[in-house]
Amino acid sequence: MIGVISITQLITYPSFLKIQRDKFLDFHKNYVKAISFVAVPAMVLELFTLIYMNIYISNLILMKSLLVLIMLWLITFIIIVPIHNQLSKEFNQEKIISIIRYNWIRTVLWTSKIFIILYIFYEEF
Repeated sequence: MIGVISITQLITYPSFLKIQRDKFLDFHKNYVKAISFVAVPAMVLELFTLIYMNIYISNLILMKSLLVLIMLWLITFIIIVPIHNQLSKEFNQEKIISIIRYNWIRTVLWTSKIFIILYIFYEEF
């Protein structure tokens, strides 16, 4: 997910501000459909993997990784998805700037998660 979130944060969301307003709704609709095809299965797989790992490997750091993932899901579905729902109805520059700002939180959290996982693999193997 770190690759998806990085591209979204650094390329896709900023490009929302550059799309012609008369083309924005179609662009946004296509983007949401395409990213959902990639992100939703990856997020679900990540969740089940971390739950499984937490059941079979008792590790405080691994549990922290699951907590970070839960925070990511909450931010996604409480903040990011509602902004996308608003953007699916109309171009709104303030909402685009808002989604860019909130998405930085997800970018940092997913990045921190990869370091947590790398640390676990280093310690376990």
